[in-house]
Amino acid sequence: MIWPFIFLSYASLFVFGLTDNIRGPLFPEIMKQFAVSDSMGSLMFALSNISGFFASYGCRYLLRRYDRLSVLQGGAIALTLSLWGLASATIFPVFLVCSFLFGLSLGVIGLVPNILVPMGSSPHRKQQMLSGLHTMYGLASLLAPLLAASVEYLSGNWRWTFATASLAPLGLLAYTFHPSHKSLHTKAAFSAEAHKANKQKNFQPQLFLAIMLSLAVAAEIMISSRLALYMQRTWNYNMEASSLYVSYFFVCMMAGRLLFTLVHFKRSPQFHLTLSLIATGLFILAGLFIHPLFLTVTGFTIAPFYPLTISWVSTEFPEDLDSAVSYMMATDSIMLIAMHLGIGKLTDLFSIKTALLAGLSFVVISLVMVNTFKYLFRR
Repeated sequence: MIWPFIFLSYASLFVFGLTDNIRGPLFPEIMKQFAVSDSMGSLMFALSNISGFFASYGCRYLLRRYDRLSVLQGGAIALTLSLWGLASATIFPVFLVCSFLFGLSLGVIGLVPNILVPMGSSPHRKQQMLSGLHTMYGLASLLAPLLAASVEYLSGNWRWTFATASLAPLGLLAYTFHPSHKSLHTKAAFSAEAHKANKQKNFQPQLFLAIMLSLAVAAEIMISSRLALYMQRTWNYNMEASSLYVSYFFVCMMAGRLLFTLVHFKRSPQFHLTLSLIATGLFILAGLFIHPLFLTVTGFTIAPFYPLTISWVSTEFPEDLDSAVSYMMATDSIMLIAMHLGIGKLTDLFSIKTALLAGLSFVVISLVMVNTFKYLFRR
């Protein structure tokens, strides 16, 4: 175990989760402030995912030239600046430019921990350490709507929430200078011939798993980013009450990931991924047609999907992990762009309930891919 890798990764994903999920509860207020439609408002998410794609894909090249700690420090600085920009933007185009920078920085902050934890973990603890990593995301995601609601209550202005959240990447930047990281982070060994051989052999299965993961992530983010809007539009909740439902979602998510952190399950990743998707689909249906509390339970059912997939990928491609994770993060960004734009358009044309129901297709397609990977690539 290389514990500084673990601690740095956990801190990084906490910052990632807090800042990434601060926007969902603020989404209705931001649309009111700038007087934009659901489709236009969705651009704030879509642009950050577009830039996140460039950051995630381009990180492969940065990691060949610089060590992972330096890349992470650059991401923390950019994230701080973008949050200040979001807090101070007076017109919507400027807000969108800051959203683009925000996505670039998140692309870096979210990628590096998923590389460092498998590198810093023993084989026996890898699955649990990765679940612990994403438990930090769940904890931060739980705190994000609480932070949004409390700052809104104290200040009466959503802008102060972005300004307050900027303290998180500043704290991460400060921690990167801790003596425990001195001389520990080295530039990844790179051979052009080895990279070419790995790409020829691994590109298709890596891309397949990346798309499989991104579909599940799209379903997760669809619920977390639109739940507050769903509660306000369909159930006439105010911002504080709808933010509480988002908090319930992330409580469930944190509980699901904490379970996989504390307990080592012996069944295969494919079994748990299948179970996760089936349960998620059923709870989405129950949340839309029975009671919205069921939507919050999808946080628990989808919780282990990301860490289990990263663990699976690190086992499949131990010598090519940087590229595999880069593809996964980049594909996440593309899928989230499509999701945000599609959900926004469907909401404008029909309703938020219809849009969420259509999003169930993400779960179904991912389920099919989980159960066809071995047949297609490991026969």
